[in-house]
Amino acid sequence: MAKATARWSGHKVKFDIESASGHTAAIDEAPVFGDDEAMRPTEMLLGALAGCTGMNAVLLLKKFKQLEITFVTAWDGKHDKESVEKAIDLACNRYCPIHATLSHGTKIEHRHKDTH
Repeated sequence: MAKATARWSGHKVKFDIESASGHTAAIDEAPVFGDDEAMRPTEMLLGALAGCTGMNAVLLLKKFKQLEITFVTAWDGKHDKESVEKAIDLACNRYCPIHATLSHGTKIEHRHKDTH
């Protein structure tokens, strides 16, 4: 199971996020609530969706021997249209856990842990 911890930085609404794999990121908001020092939480979520789907599409297209791609909204004509459509469909609807979470929902629990 994936795990991440968000810790308040102590300043306005900026949070530092650390994953179980040891990587870090930050989130913030625009003034007046924040200082615009990091991505918005919604931007991070959309970035996670785009990145996850993109990774899976690239891996599938490599498997299908379609190695040179431009994954924006179309391709440059050097690729088999059916393979591209299949890879994008699989990447979005079968292999991307972010897409599955957003499209099918997941149970989210909120807990409070007092550290004192």
